[in-house]
Amino acid sequence: MDNISEPFLLKDKTRLQEIYDLRVDVWENSEKNEFVNRKIFPNGWFDDLDETAYHWVITNNENKIIAAARLNIFDSLETFPYYKFISHLNIPQYTPFGFFSRLVIHKDYQGKGLSIRLDTSRMLFCEAKRVRWLQVLATSERVKNLFEKLNFKIFGQVQVNYHEFTEPHIVNVFIKEYQYDI
Repeated sequence: MDNISEPFLLKDKTRLQEIYDLRVDVWENSEKNEFVNRKIFPNGWFDDLDETAYHWVITNNENKIIAAARLNIFDSLETFPYYKFISHLNIPQYTPFGFFSRLVIHKDYQGKGLSIRLDTSRMLFCEAKRVRWLQVLATSERVKNLFEKLNFKIFGQVQVNYHEFTEPHIVNVFIKEYQYDI
């Protein structure tokens, strides 16, 4: 296997297109290709959250991004774009909270523990920023098992629609709360 970097926070915003393209490349060649493919996202998979997000990446020895994950931190529940879908759940009402999304790994590097490394990096960042709780929306058994290992608890299921051209689908809402000494 190529030498790969440790996860690091992307500072060079000009590389975001590389992440957007990686997302489409990976999803288009998966069982979830009805949600993400070049027909729906011809310019890469991105949305408004990417502009305000922190992006972690892992690069190979050619400095190509081979894995990426996104984190948004919200100071208000009402500004969270999926709040209308989760508002009926018994989620924490305090802020700030973090939202994990868009973790993607190039097919040649899957199964090598990169997901846990990206998630751990994001969690450590949130702890340093004293984020009160984290949320992730997950569908696959593999992802659900990963977050359960990271001490996230399932808070329920909701129906979401990530894009106007796709049908809504059911996702599991996972939350991890932090307790800080005052």
